[in-house]
Amino acid sequence: MQKPFMMGTERYEAYLHHLRYMSSSASKFSLDLFQHVVSHNPHSNLFMSPSIIFVAMTMVQIGARNETRNQMISTLQFRSKDQQSILDAASSFAYRLNKRSDHGILRSANRLYPISGKGILGDYRKAVVEHFASDVKHVCFISNPEGSRQEINKWVEEVTNEKIKNLLPSGSINALTRMVVANAIYFKGHWMTQFQPQSTTQTDFHTLDGKSLKIDMMKREMKKVRYSKNAALDCKVLQLPYIGNEMYLIESEMAMIVLLPNTVTGLLEMEKKINVQNMNQCIEDVFSPTVIVSIPKFKLESSFQLSDTLSALGMPDVFNQNKADLSGMGTDLFVSQVFHKACVDVNEEGIEEAAATAATMPAPPRTFIQTFTADHPFMFLIWNYEMMAPLFVGRFTGLETKAAQTRDEL
Repeated sequence: MQKPFMMGTERYEAYLHHLRYMSSSASKFSLDLFQHVVSHNPHSNLFMSPSIIFVAMTMVQIGARNETRNQMISTLQFRSKDQQSILDAASSFAYRLNKRSDHGILRSANRLYPISGKGILGDYRKAVVEHFASDVKHVCFISNPEGSRQEINKWVEEVTNEKIKNLLPSGSINALTRMVVANAIYFKGHWMTQFQPQSTTQTDFHTLDGKSLKIDMMKREMKKVRYSKNAALDCKVLQLPYIGNEMYLIESEMAMIVLLPNTVTGLLEMEKKINVQNMNQCIEDVFSPTVIVSIPKFKLESSFQLSDTLSALGMPDVFNQNKADLSGMGTDLFVSQVFHKACVDVNEEGIEEAAATAATMPAPPRTFIQTFTADHPFMFLIWNYEMMAPLFVGRFTGLETKAAQTRDEL
């Protein structure tokens, strides 16, 4: 697909329509997935890219039929079952995920790894290549499970600039494995207003269990950042924009959105209440005061095996050898595992990541200086304004923050 500024008006409007169609479904799915994972890890740090998981499972859905497809359509939150509409939307979504920027790197990739000998239909392979910028790669799970695991891990490392290593842990692949869905996403951006390293200090961070610990807290007075208070979620909202894309004349196309509960222990309740409507309200109902911003400097790494989670959300059949109907892809296929791993590094320069209707309080006079001090657990999103969807979703609770990385597994 051509770059948007090279498209005619009609084609560009179609591109935006398809993009927003896919983004709406992706946002709903992202929150469903995030909330389910949090319910099993209520006190843990967590970071993931539900959007790229959404793309990978949509790619599988193209080959699903009958009840398997119905379950996937429902779980992925598509408003229509029309396959061509989904394919058109997928093209726009995949294109946007890989759009080049002068000031940041956003790169994603998906690949299906079916067992050798299971023929993949030509029409299916053509569809995933054309609409998802993806491919299908056969591997020898039966005769060489460890070699297959290493091959998949090597591919993921390459896609994520070596930020995601060992996606498939030792022992995760064996002779009974029939298909693996691997997906990865990598983003590196720089704050529009960077923090100053000399202003980073050790500060108390208050955890959900009532304890305190020392963390590195970055601090800076920032002008014209996007800020609001949201009554429905009982939180403050801060949008920290990344430098945009001069090529597209965009000042800021992505931002880190921090949702900070008004109480130290308010994160769990806020996460239960959040939905697409009040999430979008947090993004849209903002103003631009001067804000004294204090947020932690941290690194997170989370790993997931998502077949049980996705089954619980409503698509169990695709993981069941006796029930899966992937006849639009090939014969006798089912998804054995879905692995996902994501990491984030929030520091003074910006962020480096890899992976994989609310009533708003009236804004105070703009002459006021606001304070935003994230000294207790919060939720954060890496938001794409053009897509109107989160590429990453995470939460910082301070758990094990003294370690270089934290790892949460399901």
